[in-house]
Amino acid sequence: MDITTLAKKPALVEVKLDNPEIIAAYGEPVSFWMMDHLGITTYFNFYKVQNSEDDTLLNDLLRKIILRSDGTPALAAGEVLPTNITLNILVAINEQLGKSEPKTVEKETTGTQQK
Repeated sequence: MDITTLAKKPALVEVKLDNPEIIAAYGEPVSFWMMDHLGITTYFNFYKVQNSEDDTLLNDLLRKIILRSDGTPALAAGEVLPTNITLNILVAINEQLGKSEPKTVEKETTGTQQK
């Protein structure tokens, strides 16, 4: 396979937070936009900053990832989201990033760890 067939420009995708907790708290789903593929630096920083427990770094990174439908940042400098929204956004971003895994990769479904 020619590697150039795998390259594409990132596109905006809408992500909806529509679990019962969010709907109970806000009366409706909450949505945001993000790019379907992130630059490798942003990708690694997203996972690294979650483990660092540095809320300033995490909020700065989320300002880059959480977008409006026109691709502009949804959060201004100094703005933060409620904790329940932020935690659900982190889960949703993880799920979205997982969708970029190639379909040719076979996953073991037995629940045992591979060496």
